[in-house]
Amino acid sequence: MLKKSCLLVFLSVILVSSANARSPETINLNEPGTLEALQRDNPAHYQTVRQILDNVLKQPQSQVPRWLRTTFNAKDVRYVRVLLASDPPKRDLSFTLDDTRYKARLTLTNDHVKIVPAK
Repeated sequence: MLKKSCLLVFLSVILVSSANARSPETINLNEPGTLEALQRDNPAHYQTVRQILDNVLKQPQSQVPRWLRTTFNAKDVRYVRVLLASDPPKRDLSFTLDDTRYKARLTLTNDHVKIVPAK
């Protein structure tokens, strides 16, 4: 009986902990006005996001997740290796800074990343 009581208490603690865990806010960098709002509301994240967008294509594709984790302390980095069939090609990037999740569909060009607002 004591084992069942301990198990129930343990499961209750896990359920409460799971319910209290926050999922990070997600910001779509392709939405119109997002970068401007980020610059106004969170200048530190804006600077980091700008550095990431300005330099991501300078990194070897296979090293982008590691670069984001080590240089910017980003978490949950996803840099999809599959190019989207478009002209010019696009690739999805997402990462978490602090408690905020960022995602972007990057338009790949020869010299830089271009953020194209969603339509």
